Amino acid sequence: MFDITNYYKNRVVQLRIAEYCGGDFISPESFTCEYLVGVKDGITPQEFFLSVENTKFFWLLNINADIFRSVWDNESTLFVLDFEYYNIKYPAEAYFKPQEVYSKIEDVYQRVKKIYLQYGLNFITIQTGQGYHFIFRVPFSSEIHKKLISLASVEDTLLGKYSVCSARRKKVVSKDVAYGFHSAGRIIEFLCHKLLSTLDDYKGLPIVFSDVSIGTESAEAVSLDLSMYADPIYMRDIRCPFSVYQKHKIYHKFKLSTQNIPPFIVLVREIYNKRAFKEDIGYSKLLSIRKNVSEVLSYASEVSCKIPDSSLSLSKLIEDYEQSKLYKLHQEFDSVEHDPPEIWYRTYHRTDLSVLPPCVNHCLYFPNDHLLKPTNLQTLTRVLLKLGWHPKHIAGLIRSKYESNYGWGEVWYKYDAASRANFYVRIYSDLVLTGIDKEEDLNCLSHYQKGYCYKPNCGFKLENYKLKI
Repeated sequence: MFDITNYYKNRVVQLRIAEYCGGDFISPESFTCEYLVGVKDGITPQEFFLSVENTKFFWLLNINADIFRSVWDNESTLFVLDFEYYNIKYPAEAYFKPQEVYSKIEDVYQRVKKIYLQYGLNFITIQTGQGYHFIFRVPFSSEIHKKLISLASVEDTLLGKYSVCSARRKKVVSKDVAYGFHSAGRIIEFLCHKLLSTLDDYKGLPIVFSDVSIGTESAEAVSLDLSMYADPIYMRDIRCPFSVYQKHKIYHKFKLSTQNIPPFIVLVREIYNKRAFKEDIGYSKLLSIRKNVSEVLSYASEVSCKIPDSSLSLSKLIEDYEQSKLYKLHQEFDSVEHDPPEIWYRTYHRTDLSVLPPCVNHCLYFPNDHLLKPTNLQTLTRVLLKLGWHPKHIAGLIRSKYESNYGWGEVWYKYDAASRANFYVRIYSDLVLTGIDKEEDLNCLSHYQKGYCYKPNCGFKLENYKLKI
């Protein structure tokens, strides 16, 4: 195992991480990210992660932490498409068989890259431990950012949280930040729909939104993880290239199975913009380099980690989005409001749960933690759409459970119940209503194979709830 302390002392490593954070390693206070996050076993007595001010950059290096930067930036809106290999049966598969796993998601990588290049987007790609980040930024000062803001519809409850300071957010979240982030999520969703529309000749793993379980024997999938955009921007951060990667040695879901797998280094795979172009060396070579410090340092001297400005290329992408069925669905979703909390006892709380399959009503009877699981949220959305519910009221029903006394603790003080409910119902209803989701797995056998059948032979048939588009 390499010496993390000596690795982090290298100036080129510090320079590359600082570039990604939007500044100069000599003066971390120049970083444009609002804060940094360190991840390390025992970083605090209670947690394995810690949010700190940018000025503590060298402290994070000195304690050998994995380093993340905030998505919240004080100059730009970041657009982050995160996709990764997902295996519910063997969650550590990507660490034991990285070459095999990355070969399985390479087709998706190339399809995403092709879409980005077709739009002329400047972007940087980061190979993480289980997948990739595609990232670009749009400065607040750019003309197109004004257009971006006009596309947003941010929940009042979330705007309320953005308007005050707390331990996590040292200052209020501005309109540029709040609205830009929200619109970026919708544009990324549109790009994912573009990807899903190219799959006629695709023969790879199933592709899902946000870790939905797969009703197949292998349980493998590619997850388009849009969950970043479900939550307040101050709760989200992204891993820095040339940071050390120790997730598999820290996270409880891997238990002890991965403890003997050494840490490795997160690397840039490629960068595209008009001033710099780094040839794609391929996933296989990158997997080899990431374990060898001397090769990493040589590679670090050749690449840039600055997040590219793609403001000049965004107009066509936004124009296509505004001409899409997805945009019309977003407008329709925004045009309806949740029932106000003061009448929930007459509306959402009076929902007749007996007409719902047990696997669905169980989530509503016992929302904590069943309504935090994407698979349950997708199934609930599909079933209620068939029963004639408007997507916004499906979200309102879920929100009413989030904001009721089910032992949530402080979860919804940090996060936002309305925006979380709206996000998940919107993305899953959008897939159905655009015809992308054919609901082929909406049947009792698939639900059982996913591990979500609550009452076998219940008398209901999930296949009866498919919505014909």
